[in-house]
Amino acid sequence: MSHKKYDKLILDGQIFRGNDLKKHCASKLKQLYLKDWEKHLFGFVLEWLDEEEEIKVKTSGSTGIPKSILLKKQHMINSAMATAVALKLDAGQTALLALSTKYIAGKMMVVRAMVIGLNLFTVEPSGNPLENLKKDIDFTALVPLQLSNILSSKNSLIHLEKIRKVVIGGGALDETLVKKTAKFANDFYASYGMTETCTHIALRKLNGKDQDLYFKTLPGVKISTDYRSCLVIDAPHLSDNLLTTNDLTTLYSDSEFLIIGRFDNVINSGGIKISPEEIEAKLRKIIKENFLITSIPDRDLGEKLILLIESGQSNLNALYELWAQIESVLSPFEVPKQIDFIKPFSHTATGKIDRLAMKKIIREKLIH
Repeated sequence: MSHKKYDKLILDGQIFRGNDLKKHCASKLKQLYLKDWEKHLFGFVLEWLDEEEEIKVKTSGSTGIPKSILLKKQHMINSAMATAVALKLDAGQTALLALSTKYIAGKMMVVRAMVIGLNLFTVEPSGNPLENLKKDIDFTALVPLQLSNILSSKNSLIHLEKIRKVVIGGGALDETLVKKTAKFANDFYASYGMTETCTHIALRKLNGKDQDLYFKTLPGVKISTDYRSCLVIDAPHLSDNLLTTNDLTTLYSDSEFLIIGRFDNVINSGGIKISPEEIEAKLRKIIKENFLITSIPDRDLGEKLILLIESGQSNLNALYELWAQIESVLSPFEVPKQIDFIKPFSHTATGKIDRLAMKKIIREKLIH
């Protein structure tokens, strides 16, 4: 099935097809004051419509060091079709593009619109893409930071409640956010996937009577773990190769799993291997600010656990109280040896806390 079949895009209520779609995108790209997000959008559509069977994209690093790879357009089509089946999306429904098409998540929203026949509405990607929304939307994809900001805005909350299907991806989802979705009547899903698999290969229903405890794979996806307990994905309709990730995983069945953390984030302290993500999940119950578990070199332990909190320095009494709370929810080897307050945190281009940058900052701070 050729990608050339999918040359129709309903964009902000206007229907474009074939050469007319090419002309529209080319005309937009000639505009003098076009914003970057619009350049990425129209540039991607032209790339989709060209003769090439593959598209160059940058990976996020789920299967190793971030790099540029080629994705087959047919695999992207297969992914869009799987999403349509899983979420019961139909032609004519509305979708909101709230993510940059510079990255795979945004690109796939466009591909879904073209493959399924969705009416794709666009807004400038931002921390709160629903702020000025004026359309009723059936489906959108957000990152956790966007969801958090939307839940903090009364006006945006009204729009969020009206969106039938909301998929959250691009990073670990705080259980506090998960609990906040429970009160909604519309459907919220956490997603697991990566660039190499054309976004999600599994979904976890977060609310309603049919909510899931674990991620459930989409049809055609087989999963296992390697010797490190990292997830291995076999999805020939999405990738020509078996994909071995760096995501530490617990399997509950041949189609259900949970991600524990990242193998490349594991800290070896005194011979004990510690997943910072597991500690962070426990600490979210008691710390409201952004925070991060990282490490610094230590002569005796090899690596010493450090808790970084995005805040101004806490007063002494509050700090003692925090230590007591930390010790009540963590096992002895999980308790950080030190707490540091740093503001602001560094973030990646996709809104995640940049662990490598924060580790470098704290190490330089302690050296100097």
